[in-house]
Amino acid sequence: MRVLFVTPYPVSRIRIRSYGFVSQLAKQHDLTVLTLCADERDQADMRDLQRQGIAITCIREKRVRKFLRCLFALGTRLPLQVAYDAAPTLRAAINEQLASGQFDVLHVEFIRALGALPDWLPLPVVWDAVDCISQLYEQGARFGTTPMLRFIGHREARRTRVFELEQLQRFRHILVTSERDRRALLALAGIGDNTANEKRLAEITVLPHGVDQEYFSPWSGTREPETLIFTGKMSFHANIAGALTLVEHILPRIWEQRPGVRLIIAGSNPPETVRRLARDPRIKVTGYVPDLRPYLARAQVAVIPLPYAVGIQNKVLEALASGIPVIASSSACAGLQAVPGRDLLLANEPGEFAAAVLRLLDDRPLWNRLVENGLAYISQHHNWTNILGQLTAVYAHAINEAELTVPAPLEKNAQTKG
Repeated sequence: MRVLFVTPYPVSRIRIRSYGFVSQLAKQHDLTVLTLCADERDQADMRDLQRQGIAITCIREKRVRKFLRCLFALGTRLPLQVAYDAAPTLRAAINEQLASGQFDVLHVEFIRALGALPDWLPLPVVWDAVDCISQLYEQGARFGTTPMLRFIGHREARRTRVFELEQLQRFRHILVTSERDRRALLALAGIGDNTANEKRLAEITVLPHGVDQEYFSPWSGTREPETLIFTGKMSFHANIAGALTLVEHILPRIWEQRPGVRLIIAGSNPPETVRRLARDPRIKVTGYVPDLRPYLARAQVAVIPLPYAVGIQNKVLEALASGIPVIASSSACAGLQAVPGRDLLLANEPGEFAAAVLRLLDDRPLWNRLVENGLAYISQHHNWTNILGQLTAVYAHAINEAELTVPAPLEKNAQTKG
């Protein structure tokens, strides 16, 4: 197949869904990627993929332009997520590629890409919504760590609900990472599975993403004792809430019994509220790291106490694939098919979470069993070969459906009648 893949952010290992789709599709199909980049680090990520032979066009746009668009969008109905990457340069590049007529299907990733998408699309489209973003904002309105975050969550939830509902009516083929997100999107229309087709809404396919199990693989060396790790993009509000919950409510309970336990918080762009946590010498806040694996290799346990989340949490998949047992909140693993108690440990209340950490640090047979089962879960449910097969089946369905609905040319009809 000839696939045009549009993403509003750089394709890098930090974003394992788009990175996995692009790297896997390029092995079997004719793939062209259009992406937005903001700085030299973004472009370096793109050059790495270009050296692998992947055709990527990187459209450079300074972040100040993105923020200005969001400022102007405040007086409109447009969600800020959509305004942020509605770059005219990206729209022009998409139009140019579509005009070439050389593609079978257009793959558009995430809600942020839709602001740059042309109104008229001459070929089948698969929109990878990834998550139900209005649901994420609703949770942010309830659990945001500051009054401003709660205000933004409330405001953007309302706008994004309307926008996502419009996309259910605009596109025929939509992907999401989990059943939880599929049901949340259907709920926007006030319907269930049985009435979706009656209202001519999109076909929403649950398609989880995989993990590069050659890149993220179990560490066979010695791990640093009593070391926990929390990973993720630390500018993201749900991750900030998780880090603060961990340090303010869970670690004090752990330190009462094991004062030597240490925590690594690894992820890009931590705000001051997170950086301040490193004032305690037992806590390390790394900021951006080009390779997460050395930090995962140090840790004994991955801790993920997110108070709210949508979709699939990459931090869970990466830890399991790296041979680290995971303790996670219900929100963090609700998008997974992992079985609590077998593949990972589930804990929600601070006391419960602290008790699970202490148990796992002391119980080596349990540690080994969770590592083994976690690796088996990743191989079964997040294998890129299987996922790519499902993705190409969605592409083929979209292409076949479009061919069946395209009317015959007028000239041909006229000759037939004559």
